[in-house]
Amino acid sequence: MLASEDLNRKILDACGEIAKGRGVVSICVYGSQACGYARKDSDYDLLLVVSGYPEGVRYHYKMVDDKQFAILAVDQKALELDAEKGYLGDFVAGRLLSPYVPVINPEYLGVVELTVKRRFAEEDLEDLIIEYGELSRGLVIRPEYLVLARMEKRSRAYPPLKYSYVNMLREGLRETNMEIILEGYRRVFDDLAASGMVKIDDESIILSDNYVDKVLSYKILNKVVNLVDFSKRAFYSYITHGKAGKVRLDVVAKELASKIKREIQITFNGQGLEDPKNYLFIKTEQGLTSLNKKDAIIEKIRIVKGDKEVDVRPLAGALNEVYLVTIDDEKLVVKKFTDWYNVKWFVLNVVAYGTKSFHLSGKTRLSNEYVTNQLLAENGIPVPEIVSISLEDRVLVERYIKGKSVLETMVGVVRSDRLTNEERRSAFEVGRLLARIHGLSITMGDCKPENFIAGGDGKIHVLDLEQGERHGDKAWDVAEFLYFSGHFGIAFTAGFQQFVKDFVAGYSSVGEEKVLREAAGLRYMKVFFPWTPMPIIQGISRILKTACP
Repeated sequence: MLASEDLNRKILDACGEIAKGRGVVSICVYGSQACGYARKDSDYDLLLVVSGYPEGVRYHYKMVDDKQFAILAVDQKALELDAEKGYLGDFVAGRLLSPYVPVINPEYLGVVELTVKRRFAEEDLEDLIIEYGELSRGLVIRPEYLVLARMEKRSRAYPPLKYSYVNMLREGLRETNMEIILEGYRRVFDDLAASGMVKIDDESIILSDNYVDKVLSYKILNKVVNLVDFSKRAFYSYITHGKAGKVRLDVVAKELASKIKREIQITFNGQGLEDPKNYLFIKTEQGLTSLNKKDAIIEKIRIVKGDKEVDVRPLAGALNEVYLVTIDDEKLVVKKFTDWYNVKWFVLNVVAYGTKSFHLSGKTRLSNEYVTNQLLAENGIPVPEIVSISLEDRVLVERYIKGKSVLETMVGVVRSDRLTNEERRSAFEVGRLLARIHGLSITMGDCKPENFIAGGDGKIHVLDLEQGERHGDKAWDVAEFLYFSGHFGIAFTAGFQQFVKDFVAGYSSVGEEKVLREAAGLRYMKVFFPWTPMPIIQGISRILKTACP
């Protein structure tokens, strides 16, 4: 019981109306109310499991007195398939990774929780073996690693989750919520130990030699399968979200936009998830050595800059391993390029569609970033100065660009009815800059608003060029920038319409208009259907077409 018998009765009544006489298998409260970070106006997030639910999965919103119940109804078999195989992209079963409060039938929810946590644990242990190879035999894994690693992956696949995870693990709540999450994981670890996959040593997990041998024997195949499975589940989670809210698309769009706004806010405030590798160690003669990413970054920087005091902070919200390093008054950005772990949720979903091919290899992406950066710099396009590069370690060190991200501008623009002169100039200059890049037969490949920074020198700088290439798809760059930006909005406001028109004017001033016409086509529009409201996509497409007769 979350608060009172009266509240439980209201929950049961509301869920009974949705079930319409079908068997209610289980109900639980999840999210902010269950994890302790709810505000006064926070919804009560409810998971309702119904036997034979004809719609599969669907959101229902009900006002009961002064409380709003956000009820996610799901068919029993669909939930069980989601737990076992990620049938719904972990969209429903993944909620049981976090603390929840059963209202009825806690035994059933416990079984589903253990099913999904066992699958997550096996996948994440397998990924460690793939990443570290033979070295994985010496890994000592604290249970918290698996919790945080899965949260990190799910946040990359579905960014609004980051807000929830950061809040449930904030000071004052972390100890309680982490212990609740680990309770189920510990039962999973016992099962894994009984099956011979791992050994338990003082609550730490050690991979068995036989299990490492098995995974390494088909490492390449396994790596590809993991990438495809993760891509599909990331995509399915968006599809499921859309289907679940089919009756109230305006409400779902508002909810998603609100969550993304909150996620952006914690990013700007410097908050982020704890590094999972704080709980990953390797056995040495001197004892246990931490595999913390920050420690490794400090070592790399000192090779370049000498034995100076180094401050390293993750750049919150960055989906690669990206760190801001401060040495005296100098600020540097360090990027670590691993393989599939750092492929962005957006990229993975697009790959599933087959519209755009993205580079997934860490080494290839590092090479793209370096070469594209140098080509643009040689032609007068503002880019960060490269300080150092290590192909062997797949690390790139760049000069930090201080300024305002176009993303910050865009979040306000999509909700505005009127733009400032500065916002209009920004739209024009970004369009013009992208056309200049395309005029060099270079494409960015990952052309989102956060990859443009208005620096203190008055110029717009281009960042994140790991998908850059020669003779790539120019229309994709235009489509991604505009359609992706639209997912921050709820309606196609007058302000956003003006921004698109000014962007088009800037691009047309030096670029090829046929690129804009191509970007207006269904081939590019369809990629963004799962998360950008349809009226916004259609509105952007109309402007691209009418602006270029």
